[in-house]
Amino acid sequence: MNALTLNRLYRLASALILIGFAMLCQPFTHDIFVYGFPVLLVGVLLFMVLDHIPERVAEEEDRNG
Repeated sequence: MNALTLNRLYRLASALILIGFAMLCQPFTHDIFVYGFPVLLVGVLLFMVLDHIPERVAEEEDRNG
């Protein structure tokens, strides 16, 4: 995975975490509250998976020169 794709996925994970948290804290409707935890969970899981992907930028620089 290249750095641009990882950066976009990190932003997506962060956005999902923030949206999920906001959905859990809102007082308007119970339906949004119900979907808040799964959204938050998907964001956290995506962030954790991305953190365990090794960086290939350093390896590519060593090969190129």
